[in-house]
Amino acid sequence: MTKIPILTYHSHRVLGSTYETNDHIALYHDLRTVHAHGFKVISLRSVVEWFLGTRDGSPQNCTAITFDDGCDLDWVDFHHPQHGLIKNFSAILEAFQNEAGDNQPYLQASSFVIGSPVARRLINNESLPGLDLLNDYWWKFAEASGILKIYNHSWDHNHPAVDAVCQKDNGKGSFENIDTFQECQCEVFQSAVFISEKIHPSWPDLFAYPYGPSSDYIKGIYFPQFIEHHRTLAAFGASGGYLTKGSFRWNLPRFVSGASPPVGWRTKDELMEILDGAK
Repeated sequence: MTKIPILTYHSHRVLGSTYETNDHIALYHDLRTVHAHGFKVISLRSVVEWFLGTRDGSPQNCTAITFDDGCDLDWVDFHHPQHGLIKNFSAILEAFQNEAGDNQPYLQASSFVIGSPVARRLINNESLPGLDLLNDYWWKFAEASGILKIYNHSWDHNHPAVDAVCQKDNGKGSFENIDTFQECQCEVFQSAVFISEKIHPSWPDLFAYPYGPSSDYIKGIYFPQFIEHHRTLAAFGASGGYLTKGSFRWNLPRFVSGASPPVGWRTKDELMEILDGAK
């Protein structure tokens, strides 16, 4: 059975200058670990197409890489006040691609971004005080680069820092309470429309749930029954586990850097266990 580990990183996770505390350092080393284990890094879209049966072949010994929240550090370098120059994710990918050459011909990552400019500003002010790292000026360049694709991470992340969220009771902090058509349209479709205007002519047809968990309604009714409304191909959680042909289309699994097993990995050895489990 083909088992695909999808690896997820957050570019704003810069808590130190070690593998365990810095997703930029982790990504740099993980790319080489993946390569040394005989894995190809392929696009998330090609994984979804294989899963849906619209792409031939089996992506055995392959992995896909995703970035959540759409922090500017996905695309631009940053001089961190405590940890010095932080090389952006796309530059780390490009350097690895140049190093690996034809041995990694399909290298591409996906960035799930937050649509609402107001939500991004408020989240930035709370989570990244004094900085300005949740912008959308780079989305178009990233989408055209071939190394990074832009997808949908909701309108407002249902984040506690946002004054008024899509959730009908203004309940925040989880997508488990996004459970009506109107709320889902606000979080999914409204965000997709905004993002598509920034990355035209592309449409962000993959979705990742903020926080990971999601309501029975959004994954069991909204996504499967209203495809003509949201135009989304698949949705991803973040609870660990391998994507297989038997996975649920509207809650596809991902592993998360910095999270404890089985949700993710914190060390190189734990990542190697994930890779070994996919062979």
